[in-house]
Amino acid sequence: MQEILNLLFWAGTIAGGLLVLLLLISILGGMDMGGDVDVDAGGDMDAHADTTGGDAGLGILKTLLTFISVGAFTARAIFLNTSWSWTLVIITSLVAGAVAVLLLTWFFRWLLRNQEEGTWHLWQAEGKMGTVYVPIPSGGKGRITVLIDDVNREMAAQSNNGRELGTHEKVMVLEAKEGYVIVSPLDMPDS
Repeated sequence: MQEILNLLFWAGTIAGGLLVLLLLISILGGMDMGGDVDVDAGGDMDAHADTTGGDAGLGILKTLLTFISVGAFTARAIFLNTSWSWTLVIITSLVAGAVAVLLLTWFFRWLLRNQEEGTWHLWQAEGKMGTVYVPIPSGGKGRITVLIDDVNREMAAQSNNGRELGTHEKVMVLEAKEGYVIVSPLDMPDS
């Protein structure tokens, strides 16, 4: 019995250690997590690797290491603390490993689903209202601020009709060019 407990301890420890090492390499190396587990409505599990990631081939290995580590430690804990039969211990360990893999898969998918792209583009300002920040001289460029994705973005701007625009004037962004936007004043002066 002691040999089985030692075997379970080392299987769980080695699998868990390798898993942590692979995850650290993935994080520090900037690679994708690679691989996950799909579960359909029928309850079938199908582990596969996403080949678009930098370490996609390691996805199945990470899934397997998670399963082995949690399953081995669960079996060891049951052996030490209960008098369950071998069959019940094996079934419980397999279920615990599968649940751990499913929970980790769900967690990483949730994280990826909630990530946002941190970059913004000038074309996102088109059709939005802005405020002149640095005066726009006649025929020249100044700077405006426009609310894009709930953040005030500052960008170079040029008047569409060559009119000088002063600080704090409201403008409408008409078009995005390379490195600047074309704006039109919102309140035209009386002629």
